[in-house]
Amino acid sequence: MDKSEYAGALRNQCMSLPDLCESQIEGIVLGLKDTIPAQVLKGVRRVIVTGCGDSYLAAKACIPAFKKYAGAFASNFIAARAIDVAQYLDLGRNAGGTLVIAVSASGGASRLQELLRRANSKGCLTLALTNRPDSKAVNEAKYSLIVNTPDFATPSPGLRSYYASYMGLYALAVSLGQAKGIAKADALDDLFHQIRTYTAAVADRIEAIDDQMFELAQTWKDFRAFETVGDDVDYSSAHFIAAKIVEVAGTMSSAMDSEDWCHVNFFARDPEAIGTIVVGDVTANNRTRIGETAHQAAAVGRPVLLIANGSAQDFGIEEPITVCTLPKTPAGYEFLSAMLAHVPGSILASYISALLGEPYFRNFIYRSGMTLGSSAVVVADQEE
Repeated sequence: MDKSEYAGALRNQCMSLPDLCESQIEGIVLGLKDTIPAQVLKGVRRVIVTGCGDSYLAAKACIPAFKKYAGAFASNFIAARAIDVAQYLDLGRNAGGTLVIAVSASGGASRLQELLRRANSKGCLTLALTNRPDSKAVNEAKYSLIVNTPDFATPSPGLRSYYASYMGLYALAVSLGQAKGIAKADALDDLFHQIRTYTAAVADRIEAIDDQMFELAQTWKDFRAFETVGDDVDYSSAHFIAAKIVEVAGTMSSAMDSEDWCHVNFFARDPEAIGTIVVGDVTANNRTRIGETAHQAAAVGRPVLLIANGSAQDFGIEEPITVCTLPKTPAGYEFLSAMLAHVPGSILASYISALLGEPYFRNFIYRSGMTLGSSAVVVADQEE
């Protein structure tokens, strides 16, 4: 079977990331020239990073970078879902020192518009991180960071934009730290060097990963469901993979952390028909639990794919499983794994879609019923 006949748009985006790296760095540098001023950042004590869908996953996984570069002076960094920031989260407390960062490649989601409007009404600083300078989010936010992601033949689903969101958030973390006098003057150059290094290391493996995922897709394409498992920043990668499987292949997928999976989903019937993808890091505190989870899944007959920077033996897994090996991140920059750990699973999803002949998004995106951009914007507890 010739895999080139099944090279879908999502897979092609994955394969383009090594070439995207340098131009995306240039795009971020350009965007930083016209974003929130250092004198404004200096007064920030609380950062709330938010978004919908994939953007929330990037928000969740970027928090370690904020702690690394700007974690001092009683700073507080949290990731929250857009619906929570828009309607529930307490924004009035220390509003003048609170920066709300709304992440969205398109900047068109109603919840982003809603939460930015609410945050502004409470007196918070607001910033839209997006690729669309003419978007609703930019129009609502006090400041913006335009990431300037280069055009691509088929940019949807937004995998290249996901990579760009991480880079933009990391750069904002450095900018905040520099404004506070915490991060070194050369911290941004160093960060970009580490991103180049890690992306290049993945690039060295990407053809082998592509081959492995195509072979796996041929045996996994008819599974009735998929589950992905990950903790901390790896949870974002696991959830991203699950989302892409649903979006491009139409097969129901769920994402869980390792502890909840062992408590609940372990008991699902027909285990042999549930593809289970575990994302792990041999340097992480949860290494043992991730190993137990993968072992437990395989022991009940589940087909298991471990995406990790080590072997099955490194995680103490004795059952036979499939392992897709990623390179280790540079020491001290373990959070960078979230930029690329989703790539193998995304390639797998793309090939499954092509092998099944399924259209991306079931073509529903062109029909009535989609409310992401048309949902009513109703600002909670808005002050007069």
